[in-house]
Amino acid sequence: MRRIFTDLIVRSVGARINLTGTIDADTDILIINHQSMFDIFSLEQAIGNDTRFIGRTGIMDKWPVSRIVDRVGHITVDQKDRRAIIKLLKDVKLCKGKKVIIFPEGTRSQSGKIEPFEAGAKLLVEKLKLKAQPVVIKNILDVYNESNKTATSGTIEIEVLPAIIITDGWYEKIHQQMNEVFNQ
Repeated sequence: MRRIFTDLIVRSVGARINLTGTIDADTDILIINHQSMFDIFSLEQAIGNDTRFIGRTGIMDKWPVSRIVDRVGHITVDQKDRRAIIKLLKDVKLCKGKKVIIFPEGTRSQSGKIEPFEAGAKLLVEKLKLKAQPVVIKNILDVYNESNKTATSGTIEIEVLPAIIITDGWYEKIHQQMNEVFNQ
């Protein structure tokens, strides 16, 4: 059902998805830039439905989205709760074998650029020793722009970068690398 719903949404705006690169089978978490709610449908179309998205309460706990979130098992974070990081660590651990998707900017970028990363993704990868791969989504605002409320046929480019190796400054390096790929 979920796959059919995703296909219908992607096709309804005339979008095509072009996936470049390979997600390693043993990757635990995908670190992806975020510009639109359409990112989620595009990613499910490209990657498949065996994914879990991390999102904040206030978006993911409103009906009808909350029904989908609960049923599928997506992960919500209450940024006002001091203990949210502990819950997040536990929830991500429970997703072993699934691809967890985190948007490190913490919100959708309406500027069309990759915004600075928040600390959450870095903490998750380091604390849980997760295998992470950065992914860059391009052209999404050309196809579906929430701000302008426009949809235009086009191709959304999703580029998977090599898995990261945790060394000093790795998080800043992938931010820079993702920006370079995004701006190509």
